Amino acid sequence: MLVDRHFDLLGWNTAWAVLWGPPEAVPADRRNLMWLMAVDRRLREVLHDWEPLAMNVFQHFRAQAGPALADSRTEEVYRHLDADAPELRHWWGCHSVADLTARTITVEPTGTGPVRLTLSSFHPVDDPSALVLLLTPADAVGHLRMAALTTRAGAPAAAPAAG
Repeated sequence: MLVDRHFDLLGWNTAWAVLWGPPEAVPADRRNLMWLMAVDRRLREVLHDWEPLAMNVFQHFRAQAGPALADSRTEEVYRHLDADAPELRHWWGCHSVADLTARTITVEPTGTGPVRLTLSSFHPVDDPSALVLLLTPADAVGHLRMAALTTRAGAPAAAPAAG
């Protein structure tokens, strides 16, 4: 998935949509990674240990936001978060910052067992304010389960990497 400096979703693939739901089903003004982490019930249900990752996403946004904190889109995202996830209001006022750290997460999509994924993030060289999030199966079982999920969704399964 690719997000801009406001963490608005710019691009995703079938595997992302299979895990978290199709982003195009979310209103465009709420198609934002922070909003999805805070509000999207499917994401919370599928993702084990949701809170540490969600908090790290917010901390990373604050770490890289800089001048973006005062712009109209950032203010709009915070208004949506405040309105749609009032139980997390204390997060919006927090000033802690951190890099989005690589980690292994576990998801459990409907119709399959747990899938361990490695989360990595990269800043494109030509736009360091953007962020690419990459979720790759952490083991052979995860690869098989993700291949089955994406195949059911109509996407061709990727071949496993030679190892």
